[in-house]
Amino acid sequence: MALLHIPLNQIEEQHILELVATRAPETNIIEYKRETYGNSLRDDLEFLADVSSLANTSGGDLIIGIAATQGIPEAPVPFTGDVDGEINRLESRARAGLQPRISLESRAVPVQGGHILVLRVARSYNPPHRIIRENSNRFWARSTAGKYEPNVDQLRELFTLAPRIADQTREFRTNRLIRIASGDAPVTLMHKDVLVLHVVPFSAFDRDAPLPMAELERDYTSFHPIGSRQSQGLKINFDGFLAMSNGDRAANVERAYVQLFRGGIVEAVDGLYVRASGQPLIPVVEVERSITANAMRLMRDLSAIGAAAPYAVLASLLTVEQGRFNFAHPGDGAWYDRMGSYTDRPQYAFGEVIFDSAPASIQACAERMRPLLNQLAQSGGMAGSVSFRDDGTFMTGR
Repeated sequence: MALLHIPLNQIEEQHILELVATRAPETNIIEYKRETYGNSLRDDLEFLADVSSLANTSGGDLIIGIAATQGIPEAPVPFTGDVDGEINRLESRARAGLQPRISLESRAVPVQGGHILVLRVARSYNPPHRIIRENSNRFWARSTAGKYEPNVDQLRELFTLAPRIADQTREFRTNRLIRIASGDAPVTLMHKDVLVLHVVPFSAFDRDAPLPMAELERDYTSFHPIGSRQSQGLKINFDGFLAMSNGDRAANVERAYVQLFRGGIVEAVDGLYVRASGQPLIPVVEVERSITANAMRLMRDLSAIGAAAPYAVLASLLTVEQGRFNFAHPGDGAWYDRMGSYTDRPQYAFGEVIFDSAPASIQACAERMRPLLNQLAQSGGMAGSVSFRDDGTFMTGR
């Protein structure tokens, strides 16, 4: 038994007591500490080794305030000091003592007599993390027997993890674009010219946890198609879970869909062109807003089902029919004065953007995605995105 299946903000006293009652042993994803770490160099190095070993392997929880013998929990020993100050102290040590930085979240769980501190370390997809405190330069990993220093071959494998994930992500996108362009999408699309948005959790290629199919089948609001307030049709299929935009099942065509693959990758596809005076136009500003808002929404939906960050966001345009980029803002009466270049290829695959966590706001999301949005605008002949004001504020239209 462990706690990783429970969102950190939902861990309560009963979950802590269950660990003790069931004698849940330490494993590669959970470690107990009777007391918090002291202020000596030795204590600091031990803390950094514990945290980095989790990040370099599978991630996990470091639980402070449980007495254990040979890895078996025996009783809570609640922390009675300033919990906010202690969490800040430990998080600051982790930030300052490890390179690259890790993703670390903390929760002080109220229990009888005080608090149990749970430090949740995400599995890193940018390993290995080394201890830089006092020029230690040591690497740690973890097995069911505890932490250990990896050998040269194991370190080499850790160093190649991030490039391997990048290659797998790009290969997945390429294969999916080929299939969609050839008419082999999970639905029959109303339009051949489409926006394709992929959100890829780095965990997707080694994810063991199944999708919560029963919950998804009842939920018409999560993972809904672009341009819709909710899904009009839901379907479990071979690849995972499919959400559709057309409520008329007899029509058998879809303007948009979202395919959630079993590993957690999201593919959201939406019709691309609008027409003005019979001319097919790509409304760049609306596409930029759609990419930004829907990427943020889908990252949050993934987080809610346990497919945690980091995420790669990839946007592509399939432009089978030659059209023209248009940079008018919605409601702009002089839309024709904002014409850009004609499309010159059937496919635009823009560079990926990496998010360490689901963004907290549309502004934060747009700021991170600005290089991708600039690349979209440049495809139409503009120097950069026209969706940002001079002060860097992203114009959402609201």
